[in-house]
Amino acid sequence: MVWIKRFLITLPFAIAAVLNVLVIVADRFHLHREHVAGYGFLFSTPWAWLLDHPGWFPNVHNRLLMAAMSYAVILWIPAGLYSGCLWLLFLGLGFGRSARNPPRE
Repeated sequence: MVWIKRFLITLPFAIAAVLNVLVIVADRFHLHREHVAGYGFLFSTPWAWLLDHPGWFPNVHNRLLMAAMSYAVILWIPAGLYSGCLWLLFLGLGFGRSARNPPRE
């Protein structure tokens, strides 16, 4: 059961990594990057209300840094939020289980 929890907590980061690689490959081979980017936006949609706040990230004029910040906002920050929520869920379920079944002495 511990391995399943660890797998589920790291799964959002694996999804973000796959989407990141797919966008880079689509860009290198001049494929339709918009289709892959749509999956990234679908991945980050539940957190859009939090990430769309205008004052969180500064306006940067460096193209490479702006691309890195875009990847972070669209893929990596939502992956961290998903993992954090799953961890809190497992933590809450664990406390509920231990409160119902106290350890025997």
